[in-house]
Amino acid sequence: MKVLAIETATNACSLGVCLDGVKTTEFAELKRSHSREILPRISDLLTRVGVQAAELDLIVYGKGPGSFTGLRIAVGVVQGLAYGLGIPVVGISTLACCAQGRHRREGDQLIVVAETARADEVFFGAYGVADGLVYPMMVDAIYVADESPVLVDGLWVGIGSAWGALQSPLETALHQTMTSLESEVFPLAEDLLDLGIAAFDGGLAHDAMLAIPEYLREQVAQKPEKKPEQKPEEK
Repeated sequence: MKVLAIETATNACSLGVCLDGVKTTEFAELKRSHSREILPRISDLLTRVGVQAAELDLIVYGKGPGSFTGLRIAVGVVQGLAYGLGIPVVGISTLACCAQGRHRREGDQLIVVAETARADEVFFGAYGVADGLVYPMMVDAIYVADESPVLVDGLWVGIGSAWGALQSPLETALHQTMTSLESEVFPLAEDLLDLGIAAFDGGLAHDAMLAIPEYLREQVAQKPEKKPEQKPEEK
């Protein structure tokens, strides 16, 4: 099986190809040049591993949350390539990809990914591990840091940019002190390939034109509003 992975949800670009279980990946911080460099980089990577685009069986992409521009670029490229080739695609949470990378590097089993969204809001994901792959213990969402959901007891690690500035309100809201913190993490194609191929094997691939970015902006978690007290009806 020949699989291409594309991740551009951050200011970096991570690409990978898996050929019958053998992975070749590359990583570069591109700042604002994703749109100019993504297609030439994909072409160079395929040439380097000796595969033509027409030979690909699947494209895996990071669906976000993350940069608006980066996600639109990834989805546009995925739709164009996969539709033209007539192959399916799989979208993987960028937060899950970061968690998978942490598990691969350090072996942690309980991982909170908290990336800065805006002001005091965070893109939030909590993951466990089964059979070497991370799985969500709650749905990815965007929260105000001090209103993040309570976690089950355990040895949690915290990764992502939000831990740099919002550690105290996050830990207070989560009712957990992190055993370790890593504030600078990137989603990498190596981990995207592992999660994407597993999702494909699980029947989660879909048509290229159904590829969409996951911004999470419309899912801001808020405290329920108090209902106004009703005055007794006048007789």
